[in-house]
Amino acid sequence: MRLQLSMIVALLCLLPVDTSFSQDEQSKKPSKKSADSVSFKNDVFPIVEKSCLPCHAADNFNKSELSLDDYETMKAGGENGPVWVAGKSTESLLVRKLKETPPFGERMPMNSKKKIAAGKAKWLTEEEIKTIARWIDEGAKNN
Repeated sequence: MRLQLSMIVALLCLLPVDTSFSQDEQSKKPSKKSADSVSFKNDVFPIVEKSCLPCHAADNFNKSELSLDDYETMKAGGENGPVWVAGKSTESLLVRKLKETPPFGERMPMNSKKKIAAGKAKWLTEEEIKTIARWIDEGAKNN
């Protein structure tokens, strides 16, 4: 039995060791969190541009006086105050107005009552809302 165990240990010692992925290389890789961070420029603004800017551009009249043309105008907010609370998507007006039961007024983006009644309203997808919420939860950075 001892001889068999000795032979197994000896054979294991002869196996090649893969050193192609060293500890130094692991530390150079970006962390999963930073690799998966939501970007305002690449992830959030394209959603805003497609779904919000038709009404909330600086050149358009909207009674909330909210312009969403870029990060700075979004950050400034409108008549109802700031649109986000960095780190707190559940308290952020931007996210709350996109959901089925907004705190006031209509759900955004605006749809006609006729479209809503006919089931043809165009809302943001759950994935788009989650992207915006995650960006806010990550600090609502201009990245």
